[in-house]
Amino acid sequence: MSTVAIFSLLIGSLLGGRFRIFILPPAIVLGATILGVGSAWQGHDSAHIVVTILVFASVLQLGYVCGAVLVRARAAAYRGKAAPSFDSGNSASLAQAWGRVIRSAGE
Repeated sequence: MSTVAIFSLLIGSLLGGRFRIFILPPAIVLGATILGVGSAWQGHDSAHIVVTILVFASVLQLGYVCGAVLVRARAAAYRGKAAPSFDSGNSASLAQAWGRVIRSAGE
């Protein structure tokens, strides 16, 4: 059961970082189908299968929310920073800057 919870959290965080909310219903249906068939094949009773699917669906949604919040927080942190520049505000071109680097390395 803990393996299902850990993998559900990881899969949910990956889905939350990449997709929108419409990916959750198909992911839950697909995962519940795989877990249900696998558990029935191993001979578990129906109560165990239902609890496993409920844990899977709940933790998948929790992971989705955590992944989405993490991606949004990282995007907000980088939004205010300026992109790095090669010339750092100087009017020198990139070729001139490399020329200075090569000359200073030869000394």
